[in-house]
Order: sequence, then structure tokens, then C-alpha cells
Amino acid sequence: MAEAMDYNKLAELLFPDVTMTVDELLKKFPERNLKEGMLVTRFAPSPTGYVHIGNLYGAMLDKQLADQSNGIFILRIEDTDNKREKEGAADIVYPCLKYFLACPDEGFISRDEEIGEYGPYIQSSRKGFYRVFAKDLVSRGLAYPCFCQSDDDDKTREEQMRLGLPTGYYGRWAKCRNLSYEQIKKNIDDGKKFTIRIKADGDGQKRIVLNDLNRGKISMPKNFVDYILLKSDGQAVYHMAHLVDDTLMHTTMVVRDESWMSTWPLHVQLFEYMNLPAPQYLHTAQIMTKDQTTGNVRKVSKRYDPWARVDFFKDNGYPELGIKEYLLNLLNSSFEPWRTANPDAPLSEFKLQTSNLGKSGAMFDMMKLENICKNIVGRMSGEQVYNNTLAWAKEYDKDYAKTLVDNKDYLIKVFSIDKNNARPRKDIKCWSEVKNFYSFMLGDNIESYDFDEKYDKKIISEVVTAYKKDFRFDDTQEEWFARMKEIAESLGFCPDMKEYKNNPDKYKGSIADFSTIIRVSLTGRRQTPDLYSIIKVLGKDRTLKRLDKFIK
Repeated sequence: MAEAMDYNKLAELLFPDVTMTVDELLKKFPERNLKEGMLVTRFAPSPTGYVHIGNLYGAMLDKQLADQSNGIFILRIEDTDNKREKEGAADIVYPCLKYFLACPDEGFISRDEEIGEYGPYIQSSRKGFYRVFAKDLVSRGLAYPCFCQSDDDDKTREEQMRLGLPTGYYGRWAKCRNLSYEQIKKNIDDGKKFTIRIKADGDGQKRIVLNDLNRGKISMPKNFVDYILLKSDGQAVYHMAHLVDDTLMHTTMVVRDESWMSTWPLHVQLFEYMNLPAPQYLHTAQIMTKDQTTGNVRKVSKRYDPWARVDFFKDNGYPELGIKEYLLNLLNSSFEPWRTANPDAPLSEFKLQTSNLGKSGAMFDMMKLENICKNIVGRMSGEQVYNNTLAWAKEYDKDYAKTLVDNKDYLIKVFSIDKNNARPRKDIKCWSEVKNFYSFMLGDNIESYDFDEKYDKKIISEVVTAYKKDFRFDDTQEEWFARMKEIAESLGFCPDMKEYKNNPDKYKGSIADFSTIIRVSLTGRRQTPDLYSIIKVLGKDRTLKRLDKFIK
């Protein structure tokens, strides 16, 4: 009969350098002083490149839930996958969250800076913590060393698929689960590398009921796979890091993508093995979109969707408030009616309900996002538009930034056109569009004139000449428009739109057509903000100069 394993002896063999206990480690990171209802959430991305829209979607939910409970939102970097990590990727996360109004209260800022008492907040610096927990599990016979190689895993997976069985390291394929102490010691003495695996307590048949804050109670099979917890270099995989980091940082709610639901029973098992309280879990729906070519619904893809990388929105200058508002709209069905009832309220007043989160794929609609951004820009003052555009231009268009600085007072007036109207125009969705949209207000060298082809040069010349002859800069808007109607009628244009619709053949055009000719002669465009306001901002001399130049 084989001698019973001395698990404490095995733990010392595997972790001779680990002297701290789990209890001692827990005392180093005492409970937070939280009042009832306060949440501690965390965003824990892997630094594998850019920040994905799905990452921001989850981080926004973390931030909103923490803020509305007066809790804490943590940024933690999970950089344990060296093969996929991109240099500098970790350092772009905090600035990105800050830009999109999801700034963490605690955690990783950069490789050289952190905020908080529960760090380090980057996993590569927490290796010792994971080994303390791993040694404890081994010492109680709940985890064991595995000397299998990746080739063995591939062969196992192929055989299991051929047999139509679930894939994984379990049953007769868990070759290292029952090795003796002598076999383990010999492997180590021979220089063989090992991982640490959990001893699963499921059998593929037993089930557990778990409570998801979004989907409610869910019945799932108990974990029956002996997953790897520590890699051969001693660094943790996500499963172990989740247990250790969220325990030591006292995370109360884990918000993550629904793709992690399959590993949920494993994570519950880990907390049970350690006799520690597990956080609450909230699994969000994945972001989907409609393919522009096929019309089919699919997952968001960086290959086909440029906005999958959130730096797309930053680079183009989409207002950060617009992105946050749209993601809250996407997250919570109660947001849109709340915004309709409270059009000017700050987002901090919105209380997100986890019961109203989407349970199926969240459909990303770029047009809806753009409309939200247009509404936000439309509500801004000219000075706000100026400041935001200048901040964007300083980073992305330095020549235009200089133009903005050199013409500050004038351009604030330009950007203020239509802002005081009862129904301001909503033409601009991002700061990169401001330059072109208002370019006709800078300089007097209009390169082309977009006149309606139904009017020949003779009629256009007559209209502009007559308008210039009777131009009075000091007229009020009512006086100006009344004078426009008089001139229009004298040249055969109908001053009344209703009359024109009833008898269009009697006239050369309507007062709108007449106004458009003047508009194009001054700006080169048919579509612009309010014409009277344009004239007032251009000033008398510049307006007359443009009319003269056009007539000549």
C-alpha cells in the first residue's frame, strides 16, 4: 500500500523560499473601512496593446457602480502573459480612462507611480503573494505540481475531441495528480519544470447554483478540470491572480465579460478552498455590431471596426462626455428615458441599476453615438467649443492650434453662432471637424461657390448686386430679413414660402432660394449656420469685401 502523502513536506519541497503564511499576508492588507452599500470594483486589463471598446465598456460600469455607492474603483494591470504583452501598453491605460471620464480612485498610474495602500497594482510585482497562496493549497492537498508539457496537452485535447468528451486536464488524463512524493522529488532533482494545478472537486455531473447580479441564479456544473494556477516560472495565471488580488484588495464586486462565465465554478472553488468570501459577480453582455457589408450581427472586430480601438475617439476628438453617455446608454436600458427627462443633468445624478443591464449582446450603433456627441457639442458655448478644439489641436493639428490662438476672440464669436438659438444646429460630432466646418469664416479667399445649377450667372449677379446696394449692417435681424424679402420680391422671388409652394411657376424662386444665393456668395456653401449671425461676426467691412470680390 502506497504511503500517504505528507502535504506539508511536499509544500516545503516546492516552495522552500516561501516563509510567510496566508494569515500573515492577510494582516498586511486589512479590511477597508467601508460603510454599508459601498462597493469596491476593479478594472484589470492585460497590456496587450490598445484599449478595446469592450474594455472601456466594462470599466465605465465599474466606475459608475463605485461612484454611485461612494465606493472605490481600482485599476490593476494583469501583465502575467509575457508572450502577448506589448511594450508601453500598460502606461496607456490610466490616461485613457482619465480621458473618457472613468478615472480610477486607486491603483496603477504608470510603471513609476501608483495610488493606494493595497498594491503593488501590477501582477508582475505580486508574484510572491501568489506563491504564498499556492503553497497553502499544496500543504492541504488541494493543489499539486504537474510536469506535463504543452505537447501532452495538445495530444490530450485531440483524443478528448475524438471521443466527444469535454477537453481539459481531468480524469485519466490528469497524469500528475497522483504522483508520489518520491516521483515528484526525482522530477525536480532532474531539473524538470512544473506548474501548480488545483485539484478539482467536481466530476462533470455535480452542479452548483451561482447568483449573477445581471442574470440572476444560474445552474452550472461544478469545476472538474485541474486548471493551472501557477506557471512554470512561478507566476500566476488569471484564476490564481483573481483569488489573491481581489482578496487582498478587498474587491466586493467583479464586473467582467460574459466569456468568463465558464470559469466561474473554478473561481468559486478557489475561494471555498481558501475559506475566503468570494466577491459578487456581474457578467456583462459582449458588444456586438451590424456588419456594414453583410448586414449580419457579429462581434466587434478591430479589423473591420476602426472604433474598436478607443483611441479612435480620442484621436478624432469625440467629446469624452459623449462616449461616456453612449456607453451608459448601451449598458443600461433605464438611461435613455432618464436622459430624456433630464436633458441637462450631470451624469453623476444617474443611478445605474444592475437589474436593467442588457443580458444579450449589446448592439453598438455608431450613428447613435454620433448623434449624442452632436447634441453635446450643440449645447456647448462658443468658448467651450474653442477650448476643447484647442486642446485637441495642440496634440493633433499644431498649425490649426496656432490659428486658434492667434484668432481667439474672433473664433469664439464664430463658434458661438447659433448657440443662443432655441434650436441650435447639431452639425459637429468631434473636434477634428471644427476646422473644416468653420473654415469659410477665416480668410476671404473662397475657392469655389456651390450655387444651385438652376440659377445662371445673370440671376446670381443681379441678386448679389441688389443685396449689396441696399445692405445695412446695423439692421436688427427682423429689419434685415424684412429688407431681404423686399429685395427678393423686386427681383421676382416669392417672399412668402406658403405662397411659393402653391404657385411655384410664378416666381424665379422662394425667399429661401434668394437667401441661399447670398449665403453662397459670402461663404461658398449652401449649408451654414444662421446667415444673419455670420454677417454680424464677419463684420461690415469683411462682408462688403466678400460681396465686392464675388461681384467682380
